[in-house]
Amino acid sequence: MSTLIEKRNLLEEFQSAFTKRGLQSHPARLQAMDWLIASGLPGPKTEEYRFTPIVRNLEKIVDLGSEIFESREITPASFSAVPDLVCNVVTFVNGRYSKRHSHILDQGLNVNILEALESQMHNDPFDLLNCAFAPEALHISVDQGISITHPVAIVYYFDASSFVFSNPRWRCTLGNNSSLTLLEYEINSGKGPHFNNKHAEISVGEHAQLEYTILQAGRSNEVQVNNTHINIASKAHTSCFTLSFGGQLLRNNLTLTLDGQGIDAHLYGLYQVYKNTLVDNHTVVDHRKPNSYSNQLYKGVMDGNSKGVFNGKIFVRPDAQKTNAFQSNRNILLGENSTVNTKPQLEIWADDVKCSHGCTTGQLDEEALFYLQSRGIGKEMARGMLLHAFGSETVASMKNQVIKAFIEGLISSKLNPNN
Repeated sequence: MSTLIEKRNLLEEFQSAFTKRGLQSHPARLQAMDWLIASGLPGPKTEEYRFTPIVRNLEKIVDLGSEIFESREITPASFSAVPDLVCNVVTFVNGRYSKRHSHILDQGLNVNILEALESQMHNDPFDLLNCAFAPEALHISVDQGISITHPVAIVYYFDASSFVFSNPRWRCTLGNNSSLTLLEYEINSGKGPHFNNKHAEISVGEHAQLEYTILQAGRSNEVQVNNTHINIASKAHTSCFTLSFGGQLLRNNLTLTLDGQGIDAHLYGLYQVYKNTLVDNHTVVDHRKPNSYSNQLYKGVMDGNSKGVFNGKIFVRPDAQKTNAFQSNRNILLGENSTVNTKPQLEIWADDVKCSHGCTTGQLDEEALFYLQSRGIGKEMARGMLLHAFGSETVASMKNQVIKAFIEGLISSKLNPNN
């Protein structure tokens, strides 16, 4: 005797929760929900999500019956993911900004709650979902001409025993001639699953410098969607590192708009995953003005039933002459059931540019492995050395040595699928 299981309509559930929570009275929220209803959640035929069944994964964990915020007392040590790192801390507890659990060390760094949600929204359905449900919008700003000494850690802390629907929303503004190191990560000390649906807007002023790292090393019951939009002004330098080691499903949408001349922009990514983890990186680099440089290097190491997706787009607008833009995606498949789907793309409307893209997917280099073994190195150690060298290239240019050393250690520790 078969049992019929009714299929969930997740969009209707979000709409119902939106109404029950009384969010429709806010114009920006209502507009976002209206647009989401019109566009719908992504399905198997949605081009941008066709390799990433995010709705199917959410249907297994989403429970919108109640809102959960802080559930117990938390010690400051609970927010530390990187040992020995002295930093400013901006904390979201179960999806809501917690001033009580945040602390600022540096003068010239300001953190405030915006009086209203930003009106700017994007086409991604989860961006719209975030705008509809975000409990508040946070503004992190660095004064003009200020170099922030300590990194700023944005921490998403979860300690609930049941499902948490989290929609952190923040904006970061770097004044002209300023500099900032930004680190973002999750900590989950609870037993319940969560959906962390983040939206971030970062503005990098003229001659400013930003080093931005997203660290993902969560559990198998965590779903993350990161929508990050970075606008870069003339003569600025930006380096972004997206490092994924664990979680159920990770979707990273990273958009850089180079809206000035003399910009230097670097995007690095490493997805080193095992078991059933799915990591999907979508990048957009939009060159709008002449004489700027961008470089993308994303690498994947996959074992077990893990799956990687990389979709990188470079746009070179008609006014963006003398652009140099490069993109590379390289993957190593260790497991018989691990897969990767990669799609590098260029759209160029200018004629005086240097642009290239490419991707490779294969197994571990057997010749290099044999060479190391012939020098007396055991097979497993040789394998680990090759994989570590492959992955660590993505963090070689990282300036903060404490964060870099921690990531290097994480790369090594994750080479054992049992870790």
